[in-house]
Amino acid sequence: MHPRAAECGRSALRWAACLLEACRQALFPARCLACRTWLEVEPARTPPAAGLWAEAITRLRPYFCPGCLQALVPLENPMCACCGTTMSGGEGPQPLCAPCREQAPAFDRARAAFAYRGSLREVVQCLKYRGRTQLARPLGPLMHAAYRRFWQPPAVDLILPVPLHRRRLRERGFNQALLLVRRWPWAAGEPRVPVECGVLVRTRATAPQAGLDRRARRANISGAFAVRHPVRVAGRRLLLVDDVITTGATVGECARVLKQSGAAAVDVLALARVVR
Repeated sequence: MHPRAAECGRSALRWAACLLEACRQALFPARCLACRTWLEVEPARTPPAAGLWAEAITRLRPYFCPGCLQALVPLENPMCACCGTTMSGGEGPQPLCAPCREQAPAFDRARAAFAYRGSLREVVQCLKYRGRTQLARPLGPLMHAAYRRFWQPPAVDLILPVPLHRRRLRERGFNQALLLVRRWPWAAGEPRVPVECGVLVRTRATAPQAGLDRRARRANISGAFAVRHPVRVAGRRLLLVDDVITTGATVGECARVLKQSGAAAVDVLALARVVR
């Protein structure tokens, strides 16, 4: 095909795509995922800012109205040096929360980008329970931004998404933790940490954790995970990734079996966590 004809064809395709998108927005205008109000086709720009909150505003603007965007709550210091939950204060430069002082988790350190509330809770539930897998596109980079904030290379040798039981995976069709980490935008020159699936497996389907207290969650999840290939984790520094941390019982059980298999260290990163 002649180069000029090819370029004309590409221009026609771009024009058609723009026309179809304009028709879609006219016939099926987007609603805010949280409050269901109509979204503007061209939302007003937010003032220039820096940090994770500003990045979240930019990436999530197509899905939320300005009011719901303002409700995003990045997790900031002071936070528990171990589990990463926010604290009102503490003694020393690295305070521990009461549950971590009472019983240290099996993982070494856990961090999350946002509080699991408001608009972020809505977007995570849309991803997990309504099959809106396209939401991993803006959420994955936000998780990666938190990774860059809390871990400096070469702090991690291997990334492991928290696995679903095969029955839940068939029902849902995807593992949300894996979707998120696959959307991490590794920069040029940034050490890319390999992601392994199938090393950590869920061997037992458990009852839903919702509504259970901390002790009941630990009992419910006990013995639900196994390491299929211990040689791949022995002596390595691992990062478990998940969408939400509630009490830490699930990632704690994962960390326990990984350390039993010889892992040198197990850290945890989530997009969001429930804050007490």
